[in-house]
Amino acid sequence: MENVLPSDSATPTQEAIPLGMGEEARAISKEFANASDHFTEPVSHTQLPRKFDILAATWEWNNSLISSVEQLILLPEYQEIIGMGKDAVPLILQKLRAQPSYWFWALKAITGENPIKPEDRGNLSKMTEAWLTWGAEHGYL
Repeated sequence: MENVLPSDSATPTQEAIPLGMGEEARAISKEFANASDHFTEPVSHTQLPRKFDILAATWEWNNSLISSVEQLILLPEYQEIIGMGKDAVPLILQKLRAQPSYWFWALKAITGENPIKPEDRGNLSKMTEAWLTWGAEHGYL
């Protein structure tokens, strides 16, 4: 049986470090185990809300200096949120419910829908209400 020291951060891929290893070899072995765990564990959807929150906060901060809706929707963070696809819809609707803002273009781009009545265009509260109603009717809220 090989002589080993218990690892201070045992992982499924490495439960112990052989006694004959030097400090550098132990550090490399530990980093390899961490990297291996990172790439073999499935990516969780819990990461999506965090990514959305970061992008949305950055977009909101950047858009505080912009008055043109056309420029707002072309910001890279907004475009990346659109790129998240339908998984972003409930997150956008929750954000919209908490604080009305210009998420309508993203919602239309992702869903292909537009529940806003022509006479309500330009009215932020009515446009918000139309999308929140749509979201509830389609199971997103």
